[in-house]
Amino acid sequence: MPSEIKKISELVSSYREAKVLFTAASMDIFSLTAGKYAGLEKICSLKNLDKRAARILLDALVSAGFLKKRQDKYLNSALADKFLVVGGKEYVGNNLRYQNIIWEAWSGLDKVIKTGRPAESLMDLLANRKDFTEGYIRGMADIARKPAAELADRTETGKISEMLDVGGGPGTYTEAFLKKNPAMTGTILDLPQTLGITRKIFSSSPLKKRVRLMEGNYHKADFGKDKYDLILLSHVTHDEGPAAVGKMLKKAYRALRRGGRVIIHDFMLDPDLTSPRFSALFSVHMLVYTNKGQVYSEKEYAGMLRKAGFKNIKSADICKNMENRSRAVFGGKT
Repeated sequence: MPSEIKKISELVSSYREAKVLFTAASMDIFSLTAGKYAGLEKICSLKNLDKRAARILLDALVSAGFLKKRQDKYLNSALADKFLVVGGKEYVGNNLRYQNIIWEAWSGLDKVIKTGRPAESLMDLLANRKDFTEGYIRGMADIARKPAAELADRTETGKISEMLDVGGGPGTYTEAFLKKNPAMTGTILDLPQTLGITRKIFSSSPLKKRVRLMEGNYHKADFGKDKYDLILLSHVTHDEGPAAVGKMLKKAYRALRRGGRVIIHDFMLDPDLTSPRFSALFSVHMLVYTNKGQVYSEKEYAGMLRKAGFKNIKSADICKNMENRSRAVFGGKT
């Protein structure tokens, strides 16, 4: 195959492998094939699957490196055991379930490009799909642990007593900040259906007495006045258009005490808006299932912060060696 067409050929088939993985994770196949070989008949019986269809799926998972096969029996590879078995410390299956649910949104990309609007937005999914909300929130927790810990490490927290985590979802970032500073308390603002899951996550946490859950829509909720030392907007601004981000920042400015800081943490684009590759593609992801969301550049965020009144704007790379690296932009209230 000519090298110049290899990339196109790989992309043509890569979606197939992704969908096979999403489907298997959503069905929790890998919990059946963990530890010992499981027979095709048993897998079909436990999951109520068609035998022919299941065999084809399982064989594809073998080909992709997620399973091993011996006769008609299947066993997880080391990769699947580490990341795809429910209950594992590094389990990422919740995020794969979320990706599977929004698969249909991506299939409608051509229509979105013409209309500028998704067929079903994130807010629609959160309101109407209970299966989506659980997978989405837990999936965000799965992928947030490392960047949350690094962001907390990169932030001076010694003088912070109270923080507000806007749209904080599972509370992974709040947890990281509270672990760094034992004197801090944190408030997580999010929708009631989301906080139902957050409450479960913190139910057995030693930090639960230092965490307050505040139900509300961050578009409408009053953040308060002169109340917090730190306000975090992590991976929420990419869901919104510039006007909505600006309004949130103005509310954040009002809610911060003098000397307090706001942090915008998100995937970000370089000034020409075409790289990094992950961020450029993630902006399309926002296009297909949010009404006005997109990925912004650090320069755009800095302008929004200044417009809201913030000074001393600084930034830092977060997990810069990862493909899905992010950035944090800090603004101070003087």
